[in-house]
Amino acid sequence: MSKSKKMTSEKRMFLSFILNFVFTIFEFIGGLLTGSIALMSDSVHDFGDSISIGVAIFLEKKSKKKPDFKYTYGYYRFSLLGGLISSIILIIGSTIVIYRAIERLFNPEPLLDPQLLVIFAVIGVVVNGLAAYNASKGTSANEKVISLHLLEDVFGWVALLITAILINVFDVHILDVLLSLLFSLYIIIHVIRNLKGIMEIFLEKAPSSPKISEINNELLKNRDVLDIHHVHYWTLEGSIPIITFHAVVSEDKTAEEIHDIQNEIHETLKTLGIDHMTVQIEFSGLDCLSEDCDDIEVKEKHHHHH
Repeated sequence: MSKSKKMTSEKRMFLSFILNFVFTIFEFIGGLLTGSIALMSDSVHDFGDSISIGVAIFLEKKSKKKPDFKYTYGYYRFSLLGGLISSIILIIGSTIVIYRAIERLFNPEPLLDPQLLVIFAVIGVVVNGLAAYNASKGTSANEKVISLHLLEDVFGWVALLITAILINVFDVHILDVLLSLLFSLYIIIHVIRNLKGIMEIFLEKAPSSPKISEINNELLKNRDVLDIHHVHYWTLEGSIPIITFHAVVSEDKTAEEIHDIQNEIHETLKTLGIDHMTVQIEFSGLDCLSEDCDDIEVKEKHHHHH
């Protein structure tokens, strides 16, 4: 990728961040002026998106840093940390909005200025539409995620515009409260789902694909590989799988043959989408040096090399 394209990518992301952050403040003020809980709840959502975009911009440069003695696997997990922070902020903000909305349900209050809410909603559709269109031109993973976030915001603003029109026509102010509850519940469900994925990665849960049993079966197609054990399989940030394991070969193999076996193992793993691997070669008839090498059973039938 050329330097000019990189600059274009960063400028697009920065423009999306500025639009989103400024509009979050605009929404918050609009919520206060109109008395709309729905507008306030959407400002919480946009604030979370602003954090996500800001983190994505920071990581666009940070993730390019090579591994060092401080972070030997690189800086990929900084994106998870940013996702964790923005998720916590969204849950706290949405919980506050839900509390206020339930309070308003039991003590109904008319909107301070329903006509002004329509104006804010129209501006919201236009500004968020432009931001989503700007982000949709991007090709990087970060830009695609941002584009999806902003597209969701456009649909949210369209819903708010329709609600604002209905409130002005039929004078049913409780629609604002109901919409805020829907917005907030949607945000919380969405965030909890993402948070679950983030925590699974932090706790180093094995990726769902390819499965360890599938990896084991593919490696054992090599007749020189007698057994696979002591498998450790995780991901750095959700899309970069890492695996370490012991591979048992016959004790009569020469150094050149072992080298060829290792190359074949690496090629097999690469075809499965695993580029980061550490393989320890062991010889049949000898015990594994690791005390816990039998902790994970990777085969369909119970079998070990001991």
